[in-house]
Amino acid sequence: MPTYTELKKRLRKDTLANLYLLLGPEEYLARRLIAQIMELALEDGLKDFNFAELDAPSVDASSLLHELNAYPLGTSRRVVVIRQLGSLSDSSEQALQDAVKNLPDFLTLVLAADRMDRRKTLYKEIAKAGVVVDLGPLPPFEVKAWIREMLQERGKQVQPRLIDAIFELTGSDLSDVSNEVNNLLEYLGERTSVTQEDVEALIVSRRKEPIYMLTEAVAEKEFILAWMVLRQLIAEGESELRILWHLDMTVKRLLRARCLLDDGVNEDAIVKTLQVRPFLKARFLQQVRSFSLDDLRKMYHSILVWDNKFKSTSRWHPDIDLELLVMDLCTTRGN
Repeated sequence: MPTYTELKKRLRKDTLANLYLLLGPEEYLARRLIAQIMELALEDGLKDFNFAELDAPSVDASSLLHELNAYPLGTSRRVVVIRQLGSLSDSSEQALQDAVKNLPDFLTLVLAADRMDRRKTLYKEIAKAGVVVDLGPLPPFEVKAWIREMLQERGKQVQPRLIDAIFELTGSDLSDVSNEVNNLLEYLGERTSVTQEDVEALIVSRRKEPIYMLTEAVAEKEFILAWMVLRQLIAEGESELRILWHLDMTVKRLLRARCLLDDGVNEDAIVKTLQVRPFLKARFLQQVRSFSLDDLRKMYHSILVWDNKFKSTSRWHPDIDLELLVMDLCTTRGN
């Protein structure tokens, strides 16, 4: 299964496959690959006539088959995209399962899904007929490389420690990374060097966002507030993967700090090691002291259990599971 980077390097106009499955939660990478495939497959001025994006939850089997078999106009290729593959109706899924066995030569079909049960016949037929691309979260070093490259492309210089701070703020979600780097670029204006103060301003701005209100509520063990903010995030369509990442980072940071504190490390060394901003030092240390080491280990275990469930289950209920996780984290007995 090729990764995003591997597929991007080998995509050529004369080697386009008939079928791609972009599998994983990184929607930003999926959008970039779809744009690249369209650029290679479709000629300028004819894209509107030879491209279709189908709405998986509402498309019926007849319409799906019509789009897959419609001939291109004025060119030799046609591109059809279906996102949210898991939302297809049973009849449309069956139609797609049969169709991928014998797609027209002129068609490039791009399917996208956050996750998919690999035991299902549909997945097996897609894997047999096409190219399955792994769009899982990038490792931290690759995300940091993206941050550096995005800034350098705009003529901005940035120190590695500030890239680390931006990554800590955004996590591995590349849509989030892109948004925050663009915010930083807008804030910088014509200046060419990113400073500590610039990143601090970005952090202060981000702490007003709901996902940071959620992590603070968990760190303060305020379940009602955490639950209300979580419901808001889910209603706004926030990625469950991003929510989990921030909860994971919050608990891991508290756990590391508690371990250092119990080992007799002084407070200044702890906040320096964990890169806690000076204006957050007092509140962070107060949060750390409110948990025992055993509490934080239990909380981290809860996140690992939930994360394993997320990775191994094709159909699940993220709103319910996240609520249960947040309740578990907030009600762990403190000191």
